[in-house]
Amino acid sequence: MAIQPKERLPATAAAARARALGALCYIERDGAGSQQALRSALDLAPALTGPDRGLATELVYGVLRKRRGLDAWIGAASTHGLYKMQIEDLCALRLGAYQLAWLPRIPDFAAVHATVDAARSMVSARSLGFIHAVLRRLAREVAEGQRPDAPDLPPWIQRRIEAFALEVGQDPAAMAEAFCQPAPMHVHVLAKDLDGEAAEALRAEGVLLEPLEDIAIPGVWRSTGGGLFLSDAFAERRVVAQDAASVAVAEWLGVQPGEQVVDVAAGRGIKSLALAVRGGVVTAIDLDATKLESAAQLCANAGYPLHATQAADAAQDLGLAPATFDRVLVDAPCSGLGTLRRRPEIRHRRRATDLVRMSVLQQAILNNAAALCRPGGVLVFATCSFAPEEGPLVVDDFLRQHPEFHRDSGQQAWVAPLLDARGDLRSHPLIGGMDAFYAARLVRDAS
Repeated sequence: MAIQPKERLPATAAAARARALGALCYIERDGAGSQQALRSALDLAPALTGPDRGLATELVYGVLRKRRGLDAWIGAASTHGLYKMQIEDLCALRLGAYQLAWLPRIPDFAAVHATVDAARSMVSARSLGFIHAVLRRLAREVAEGQRPDAPDLPPWIQRRIEAFALEVGQDPAAMAEAFCQPAPMHVHVLAKDLDGEAAEALRAEGVLLEPLEDIAIPGVWRSTGGGLFLSDAFAERRVVAQDAASVAVAEWLGVQPGEQVVDVAAGRGIKSLALAVRGGVVTAIDLDATKLESAAQLCANAGYPLHATQAADAAQDLGLAPATFDRVLVDAPCSGLGTLRRRPEIRHRRRATDLVRMSVLQQAILNNAAALCRPGGVLVFATCSFAPEEGPLVVDDFLRQHPEFHRDSGQQAWVAPLLDARGDLRSHPLIGGMDAFYAARLVRDAS
């Protein structure tokens, strides 16, 4: 069936949507993370301009945030049955429906026809006609004032967020709303002090920096100019994109120049870099050797090379000499609930039972990492989750089994707004726009 738009659309209109559609299919079909999927999709279209890349990014994250409502809306408009659709068909419908419902600056005909064009190489001719028909129906509903109306969050996550808000003395409705919004861009300036000349150089490159609201974390700023990833400062790794909570966890460890530091479950090394910048002699450990290669490259490019890397399962014996590190950071694998704004696909993948499963893994990693901490040394255990099972309960159980460790929030004044009654760090979007991290700072007795 021939489909003719009311007016000619630029080729990039379909190209941006095609990249977004490819990323959404990669996430849905292969279980990829949103950041990985979008990066891979955009790498396939280097000719896309900044605005088109921005549109593709907005489409991917917008669809993932609004997917629950979009699916209900699409299901009511379709006779096929939502969960019997091909993945590509469903993702294309979500893509078009999101534009119709949530991007009023895009004309309805453009949302429909550019999405259909984007799907041409991915779906059958029959599916193409079906997608067009459903989107046309949804466009008519929008013209009549109808839009999807469903909570963005699964009920069990909504309840957990509201309970967390009460725990940290915040309004539950405001906290839940904050988790449904896009996260701000935080910039970690690797120079310890951002002097006037350095700040002006960044501004000249379009990296506009503002202080965080309600808190000042050393080296962290909010970027509002949109030029971060195109700047020389970013290319040269003088600044990195890093959520303020992630920086706070590394800063709280209190690394002193020359100290032996181990980063357990280091991933791609963003916290390893922060520890090395502060003068630590850093050993990074992770199960994934490919991630460790990225960590080593990141730190080397920034001018703060790692001392060593080791691919190992931190839930098993690490094979390192015990009690040999001054500072130990454990950024444990977790549900990632605290990063819902940056990784909205998590809300569709996680189940409440995951929290218990992850806590068992975290306990094993914490026990093994603690053995590396010398007497008088400091260990910070962190997760990017607000769930008690993945934070306070793990640490409470650890301290019952390891009386040689005790909580110690340290002497860093900046962290005070983030500390709870236990002295543990609890960040969240209503302070500085941060992700919701949990961290405990533990000191091993000197004797």
